[in-house]
Amino acid sequence: MNSKDNKRILVLLVFLMILLVAPIIYLTYFTVFKADDIVKHPANRRSELRENSVKRGTFYDRNHEVLAYSNGEKYNYHRIYNQPIIYSHIIGYSDKIVDKYGLEKELNDYLVGKEGSKILKTFKSIINKNYDPYTGDDITLTTDTDLQEKTRSVLSSRSEKGSVVIMNPKTGEVLSMVSLPDFNSQNIAKDMQKINEANNGALFNSSTKGKFAPGSVYKIVTTTAILESGISQKYTDEGMEKIDNGREFRNAGNKTYGRVDLRKAFTNSLNTYFVRKSVDMGIDVMGQVSEKYMINKKVDFELPLETSTWTFKRNDFDRTALGAGGIGHDTILVTPLEMCMIASTIANDGVMMQPHIVKKIDSSDGKNVMRNTPTVLSEVTSKENADQITKYMVNVVNNGTGTEAYVSGVKVAGKTGTAQLDLKEGTNNAWFVGFAPADDPQIAISVVIPNVKDYGSQAAAPIAGELLKYAINNLQLEEEWYCV
Repeated sequence: MNSKDNKRILVLLVFLMILLVAPIIYLTYFTVFKADDIVKHPANRRSELRENSVKRGTFYDRNHEVLAYSNGEKYNYHRIYNQPIIYSHIIGYSDKIVDKYGLEKELNDYLVGKEGSKILKTFKSIINKNYDPYTGDDITLTTDTDLQEKTRSVLSSRSEKGSVVIMNPKTGEVLSMVSLPDFNSQNIAKDMQKINEANNGALFNSSTKGKFAPGSVYKIVTTTAILESGISQKYTDEGMEKIDNGREFRNAGNKTYGRVDLRKAFTNSLNTYFVRKSVDMGIDVMGQVSEKYMINKKVDFELPLETSTWTFKRNDFDRTALGAGGIGHDTILVTPLEMCMIASTIANDGVMMQPHIVKKIDSSDGKNVMRNTPTVLSEVTSKENADQITKYMVNVVNNGTGTEAYVSGVKVAGKTGTAQLDLKEGTNNAWFVGFAPADDPQIAISVVIPNVKDYGSQAAAPIAGELLKYAINNLQLEEEWYCV
């Protein structure tokens, strides 16, 4: 055999080896690097067919009340929602026509049993007759359904739009979260066209996705900064505070208070005081304290959560902008959940807990898959500072702008806020945040009513008072709440 033949054979062998190896490399590439993309690709119906063969897991509230479950037969299951309206923005919906929303979407992999090894699940079903690999995981929420129902009832009786978030400040558990307008999860496919035509935000969860100017409720943050900085708390109010560029800041009702300290300024929500003290502290102190409260920082949550922001790191930021930020204006935008977390921080001795709305996830045989435990998110300030702010907040409810949140026999701590949106129209974001009982906080609350002509003391505080009273009198508090 001559060298020419050898070369031909060698070329042929190389060619054959390439033909053999190429598919292996190709398949390995897709298996390792592209498998997840292929599974999630809209054109891939295998995932959809597999989901239709699985009985979706059940949703429960903290008291094990069934909230949503699946009924029917394999490949023909349909979802049943026992509380289709009050949980519309939390559980959401899973529908073959309009897809998924809420926790039905965010926790879909658990609900259809995608989480975990298929091989292990198959093996588990062989040795454990109680385990069904074709039934998804069950999800227990931290919410109380009676409180959820009461929250929506009180909010909807007073406003067509708004948000209420109620938390346990010691654990970060969300006990109730309502956003208006809302919808009916059970009828979502039938109602979707009407919802789209109305275009009123019914599919928008303002509790976690809405970002609102906070106004004076942000003075909790500014007060924390004042206490942290150690600057003088004394001030003589002449009814107006003018900063560098000539902008004049005035108190509500153009009132003048004369000589005041931090307690009086907080109780009466003096804009002049907090503008001047913010400028005196400087942006380093205000910025650091704001970010300890998780402003400009991403917070993990089971539902999509917008980051609350303050763009103080910008070219046109000046002392006037800083003063405006001290009273919750400038570019500050916060979610209702964020403001509830801020109130919870003061209630919890200056420590912010990681918020969560899922208590645990269990497999079909009752074995625990995931459990949320109380976790510290940020150590914001000292217990001494938090105690001082608590006293100021109690005074707001007893003697200041928050008297409409007063609850007989219960010491309530709170702060009102009115963020002006349109001076010509006279519209505001009306806020109240607070907690109770002030000497042993169990419930923290955030209420915002957007785009109204009333103040926070008029529109938001009465809602908070009614819900705090109900929660204190009716919630069955578990010992585990207090285990941090």
